Amino acid sequence: MRYDPNTSWIKFATPGIKSLLLGGCTALFTVLTYWLYLLSIRSTVGITTIRMLIDRSTPILYKTCRISAVIVIVCLLYALIFKLTFTPAKQIQYLVIKKIGLPELGNPLGLKDGELLPRVKCCEKSNGIYKLIISAASTSIEELINLSPEISTCLNTKKMCRYAVTQHTADIALNQVTYIIEDVTVHHELVVENVSDLKSDKVTRIKIQDNTSIDLKSSGSILMAGKTRSGKSTAVISMLLQVLSHGRDKNGSEVLIIDPKQAELSRLPHVVTLDADGEARGILQAIQAYADSITKRQARLNALSEGKGDAVKWWTAKMHPSFLFIDEYVAARTIFPKKPEKGDEAYCLATFDRNKKRVVTMGASAGCYVIISIAEASVEEGGLPSMIKSALTTKILMKPTLNEGRLIWDSEKIRDLAQRTYTSGDAWFSSTDGIHESVSYVHFPVMKFKVYRELGRLLKAYYKTAPPPERSDGRRRGR
Repeated sequence: MRYDPNTSWIKFATPGIKSLLLGGCTALFTVLTYWLYLLSIRSTVGITTIRMLIDRSTPILYKTCRISAVIVIVCLLYALIFKLTFTPAKQIQYLVIKKIGLPELGNPLGLKDGELLPRVKCCEKSNGIYKLIISAASTSIEELINLSPEISTCLNTKKMCRYAVTQHTADIALNQVTYIIEDVTVHHELVVENVSDLKSDKVTRIKIQDNTSIDLKSSGSILMAGKTRSGKSTAVISMLLQVLSHGRDKNGSEVLIIDPKQAELSRLPHVVTLDADGEARGILQAIQAYADSITKRQARLNALSEGKGDAVKWWTAKMHPSFLFIDEYVAARTIFPKKPEKGDEAYCLATFDRNKKRVVTMGASAGCYVIISIAEASVEEGGLPSMIKSALTTKILMKPTLNEGRLIWDSEKIRDLAQRTYTSGDAWFSSTDGIHESVSYVHFPVMKFKVYRELGRLLKAYYKTAPPPERSDGRRRGR
């Protein structure tokens, strides 16, 4: 199909509308034919020639009337069937085709007479979320990417006004652009009455909301950014509760929480905070021990791989994920002296940064992850090097703003996200798990129970019985 600046709206009407138009015209023709038929059978004209013509036309008019009536019924039935089967995906597809090809709607792609119209296809990706694919023809990929606001505008109909483009991605070959369209008024957040309802079905999966989760088999460590009262700590706790609910494995899995502020988290069991003298030697030792656990778990996986003759992943070895959560990362860094003290050369900022780099860049293969929490999205000023930022492949920004989002993601990735006033628990989210590569809006679980009490209880249960260590060959060293 080619662009025609003089085309009529009928060309871009749905088959249902075209069927109704055909049925309406046929119905008018049927009425006229039937009227002529009635005149013919009631005619009293005496002239022989005219009477013969009327007698001959009467059966033809009768048959024509019957055929026309059948056509009207078929058209009405087709229009009804089309309406019943006119899914939102089909409606989105027709609206976008009309927006692109109908000149009176603005010609958003700037097409010229005779240029090919892009191919448009829409299908339902999941419940209430649609995938619209537009293939380039006479247009460039850049022009298709800039079409996002126009698509959202053309969906402003009675049934589709709640839908808008939330994401867009161009394929590697730059032949087409895929848009994700969803109902922006639907809330997908999880509302849980007790901690057992929050537990994920798989140890490798962390639920964010009912249509979004983090797959630890394909994603890495987590950057959690957000100002005070944005719901940052509660969001992290909702993730840790799920990890703790699965219990500890037999290969030294850990859930290590670092609270340098000595705030609410520091009152919980097994949480590491400042020493009694205000120093952070205990924090440094805990991070060092966590880094050492990565080495041990990786050695276990290497031994299993050698025995099997193929790579063994941590989840196939029945390992549970380990997590190191550093709350208020910037505050943690300021505690350590920049230069080592005499007699204690290991206690310095360089040691902290070295261990942090080690666990962030090397831990995922052994099922060991880091959650780094920062108050400001301007991570460079916050003391988070670019290398570490890149290694944190799951990124979350609580109560997001466009300016903060640009400091974490490329501007193109967040251009389609709705600009509105966000509340505590709202976030922008992305992960390199092959599903959530594009930045999307999420809302972390609403937990209607005493969060810190349950976190403390699960930490106690998690560390209640430390399993005996295993040798690299998989046998226990003792009871």
